[in-house]
Amino acid sequence: MSRKNGISWALVMALAISTLGAMPAMASDKTVSSVTLRINSELESETTLPSIDYSNDGDSGTVSDGDICISNSSTKYSITSAEWTTSTSKTMKVGDTPEMKVTLTPNSADNDDYRFKGTYRSSNVSIRYGTFVSASKKGDDLVVRLKVRAIKGTFPAPEDAYWKDNSKGTARWEEPEEGGTGNYEVVLRRGSNKIHSVETTSRSYNFYPYMTSAGTYTFRVRTIAKTNKQDDSGTKSEWVDSDEIYLAKEDVSDGSGQSGSGSSGITSGGPGGGNTSSPSGNMTVGWQKRDNNWYYYFPDGSYQKNGWLKVADKWYLFQSDGRMLTGWQNVGGQTFYLTGSGDMQIGWIQAGQRWYYLNPTQDTFYGCLVKNHWMDIGGKTYYFTADGAMAEGWNQVDGNWYYFYPGAGNKAVNTNIDTFYVNADGVWVR
Repeated sequence: MSRKNGISWALVMALAISTLGAMPAMASDKTVSSVTLRINSELESETTLPSIDYSNDGDSGTVSDGDICISNSSTKYSITSAEWTTSTSKTMKVGDTPEMKVTLTPNSADNDDYRFKGTYRSSNVSIRYGTFVSASKKGDDLVVRLKVRAIKGTFPAPEDAYWKDNSKGTARWEEPEEGGTGNYEVVLRRGSNKIHSVETTSRSYNFYPYMTSAGTYTFRVRTIAKTNKQDDSGTKSEWVDSDEIYLAKEDVSDGSGQSGSGSSGITSGGPGGGNTSSPSGNMTVGWQKRDNNWYYYFPDGSYQKNGWLKVADKWYLFQSDGRMLTGWQNVGGQTFYLTGSGDMQIGWIQAGQRWYYLNPTQDTFYGCLVKNHWMDIGGKTYYFTADGAMAEGWNQVDGNWYYFYPGAGNKAVNTNIDTFYVNADGVWVR
């Protein structure tokens, strides 16, 4: 080879290398492992759902029409549409949880083409201030169905309150025109003294058995929650007062016909529904409500207190005075969560913006909040911190650093997280 040819060959190679160096890097496909959406709702009761005329600003990943805002903070996918699956002609009531579907489209960013995988469940779809229903692929997009948090508001008050004509003590009232729950609290008063109270789904109540003294009587009634969902999101209505009736001494009741053993303010049926009283003998058995608290009575007249009781395959907790407890409770150094109906919760639970897990295995720690502990759930590994919250993002456990997918919570393994490699055990390798 001549020197001239050698120089030409070197020039060719240099040009080839220069050309290759100038070629753009090939994009790589990356799977979106988890999805997080945030729902801010200002929906009000006694209105219909707003028509879908959303504009997506693209930059913030936000879809909004003023009454409801759907947003995400990920650059891996964008919200491209949202529409109600609940009828937009239906009048919303307190406690309703309207449903919608949101379409997500994968993005391309930092030389990565993102794509959605085939299946998403509640373990890897997080809906902040809402509830996940389902997710399914439609072409390259992901369609997420979700429920907006329950609509809050004040229940409408009964329309009127009056004494039935030609009756010594039958109270009557009219239900609200719209938005009523069909459940009422009614209180009998003599002068300024409270004589008897009751919760009822009827629109009348016979107070005469409790009118045992002469005097001027009135009653007041208000709308209250009928379901646990309504109880969590609704406020009792204003009281509606009746007119007065006077009962002379010769017309007073002898007390016969009072419910239970004559204790004021007790209704039966239980927080979960169903009447456990017997048709004769001691009527105060099973679930009884007194002064807005639930108690559980036995046939011998005693009642459950200061501990756990299993009723109809559900566990309930009672304090020393017999009142059924709800919400977060600490017992024997362990933490439990009791629903608004009092039954012990197991499995996943969302409180605020954090997820918690209550042991569903029926062993010594059944129902206990998992803390400072690893858990394998549905084939994925999670870690729960000292306060019981599901770990998200980077967390140090026993001296090692791990990454837990935000919103989903499962541990990352055999992958790079923002250029940091985590091995098969999920440990960040320096």
